[in-house]
Amino acid sequence: MDLDEVLDQALKLVTPTDEEVRKAKSVEAKLRDRLNAVLKKHPNLEYRFLGSYPRNTWLRGNLEIDVFLLFPEETSIEELEKTGLEIGKAVVDEYELRFASHPYVHGRIDGVDVDVVPCYRLESAERIKSAVDRTPFHHDWLENRVKGKEGDVRLLKMFLKAGNIYGAEYKVKGFSGYLCELLVVYYGSFLDVVKNALNWTRDTVIDIPNGRVYRKKGTKFFVVDPVDPKRNVSANLSLDNLAKFVQMCRDFLEKPSLNFFKRKTIVPNKEILKAEIQRRGTSLLLVKFRRPDVVEDNLYTQLEKACRRIENFLRDKEFMPLRSGFVADDENCYLVFETQIKELSRIYRHRGPIFEDENNVKRFLSKNPRYFIEDGRFWVFRERRFLRPEEAVKWILTNEWKSMGKNVGEVLKREFELLKGLEVLEVESTDLMVFLNDFLGVAFD
Repeated sequence: MDLDEVLDQALKLVTPTDEEVRKAKSVEAKLRDRLNAVLKKHPNLEYRFLGSYPRNTWLRGNLEIDVFLLFPEETSIEELEKTGLEIGKAVVDEYELRFASHPYVHGRIDGVDVDVVPCYRLESAERIKSAVDRTPFHHDWLENRVKGKEGDVRLLKMFLKAGNIYGAEYKVKGFSGYLCELLVVYYGSFLDVVKNALNWTRDTVIDIPNGRVYRKKGTKFFVVDPVDPKRNVSANLSLDNLAKFVQMCRDFLEKPSLNFFKRKTIVPNKEILKAEIQRRGTSLLLVKFRRPDVVEDNLYTQLEKACRRIENFLRDKEFMPLRSGFVADDENCYLVFETQIKELSRIYRHRGPIFEDENNVKRFLSKNPRYFIEDGRFWVFRERRFLRPEEAVKWILTNEWKSMGKNVGEVLKREFELLKGLEVLEVESTDLMVFLNDFLGVAFD
């Protein structure tokens, strides 16, 4: 297929079916009836449907209706949270509490996901008290500008989903839905976003309010929020995912394919992973521990912190880490490390001062009577504390768990399991096996 044919076919894949639209309208009507009934007791409140559903930019199979409860600005945060949760629980069939800037209700009505989010009714975005207060202003700015471009927004969202870089949450560090809509509005279409992305760099600034794109040295990739010009809409987008998107755009324009709009289902093959682990000749380590009960964004922030702390420790102890990473499933968390060194010698050389530096030589010799001189410098042999990387990992987890993040550290303090090499494949976790596929650079269907 040529480019136009691919886009036509992709648009059919991402556009909600007539049945989905009917279902959405039915749930919307039911939700409005319930809200109208409940809010009779709260005449100072109003509600608004915001997000991709009212703007008609939601993807097929991904319907979620977001309704925001708008409270007067003088309402205390305690009252906003309390009343907001009560109303949310009352208007959905089943619910669970989730957290953004503050708690909100995630529920379902007739099988459709519904979020009921309390926020403040403000006259200006400059007066926001929390991040969710921006959402009504985002909607107002986009509502008319995105009309006629809904299909292009859907194409961009699915393109990103297929590449696993859709979503601004810390777990993904990708493109938010709002960012997708802004880019399509600014550039004009999905294809124009893709073509222009070829020129993006790590220090590109897309100044939407002033209609210009430029580079600013030392600045992180920055998309200016037209509602709040000081805010970077792409703040959560990682540099690696920016690079991945640019490369996806290059590949797509070079060889258009419908596969760019289809999520790949990876079926882990342990035999292939086993062969790769044996072939590499490295040390592969896995730290497995129970998943703490904490908000997902906080969890992934702490997992990244723990991972970085341990990798730096391995590097400091000369095990030459190749890569580290982390993943979590419903029950457990996993920190993964690969080092080039499996075992170090017991002895290493420690450098001392040059012979001309008399004062430092004197101090050095007082602590190191068994020295040798080489190239005019004093040296001494010392013994390493850790000969194998697993010894170093076990020590830092046992002794420095406080540096791993509050919730993650508390779990590691009590219990963890350290596996190495092929033992890693004994863990029954599909999420981990899929992660290892990418971590080790293995390709299988």
